[in-house]
Amino acid sequence: MENYKKEEIFELVKNVIISYLNEIDKKINDVNYGTRLIGSTSQLDSSDLVQIIVEVEDLINTKFGSDLTLTDEKAMSRTTSPFINIETFVSFINEKLNEK
Repeated sequence: MENYKKEEIFELVKNVIISYLNEIDKKINDVNYGTRLIGSTSQLDSSDLVQIIVEVEDLINTKFGSDLTLTDEKAMSRTTSPFINIETFVSFINEKLNEK
C-alpha cells in the first residue's frame, strides 16, 4: 500500500479545522502540529471534535479511496488518545491508512 505523506494529511486536517471553526464563528490563532484537540487548552468542545473527525474521515476516504473509520474500538481503547493534538491525529490517520 502507498505510504501516505503526513504533510498531506496535516494540510487536510488543518483545512477542515479552519473551515469548521469559520463556519461556527470560532477563531483559532494558529493551527499546527501542536494544536490541542482535547483538554483544557483546546479551543474545541467535544461536539466540535466529533464534527471535525467526521469531516476528516469523509475527506480522507474520498481523497485516498479508503474505507477508514477513525473512531473504532482500536482508537478508543488506546492508552494514549490519537486525538490529543493534530500531530497525534495525523500520525493515527497515517498509521490507519498504511495498515490497509
